[in-house]
Amino acid sequence: MITMAAYDENEAELETIKAATKELAARLTEDVWKLESISELKQFRSFMATTPLLDLMLYDVTGQEALELLQRFRKDYRAAGLLILADSGLSPMTYLKPDIHADSLLLRPWTREQLWEVLEEFIRGYLEMMQNESKEGQKLYIIETKEGKIGIPFVNICYFEAKEKKIRVCVGREEFAFYYTIDRLAEELPKNFIRCHRGFIVNSLKIRKVMLSQNVICLTDGLEIPLSRSYKADLKEWGK
Repeated sequence: MITMAAYDENEAELETIKAATKELAARLTEDVWKLESISELKQFRSFMATTPLLDLMLYDVTGQEALELLQRFRKDYRAAGLLILADSGLSPMTYLKPDIHADSLLLRPWTREQLWEVLEEFIRGYLEMMQNESKEGQKLYIIETKEGKIGIPFVNICYFEAKEKKIRVCVGREEFAFYYTIDRLAEELPKNFIRCHRGFIVNSLKIRKVMLSQNVICLTDGLEIPLSRSYKADLKEWGK
């Protein structure tokens, strides 16, 4: 499944973008797409606050508040592909910055042909990146579900849990399940993922504290997972 969010205050423009995206998505991929199109900045902020995973973002940077909000979003959604929508009169110096890191740009006034050309290049670029990540395994953990492939940034993963013959990957308050074994998973993950229990692998970057006496690991997202005695030695430094 591919999740894309589009923010544009111009509702007519947004509907055109949404229709073009849906048609291109159907043409270029077999994955299920979840597309959110939002015309109010406050509503977009609320949507982003409850969305643990985002693959693609089309964002209108018109207005100082919108630009500042985008800079905050990029801290949590660095791996998401970003297509910026801007007025031709707006200086590129305001949005072509390292902390925003745009992948593509669509300037007003644009024609339907220009929209399609930019959107197609943007979507194709993301799909190629997903294929490379699947082969090389760098920034994303790729899982196969009935909705298609899902690319989950390693930095967003809280923990993996073996449950009911599946592996469940926890991203904030959301979980995604796939078939695999936790032993193989432990061998393949980056070094910051630590086995803490027979059925759990934790992202050490998400650890807030370890309560050794209670056999509990507290994570930055307010989550708690068990710690078994046989794995305590690997997590003692967090229990100090």
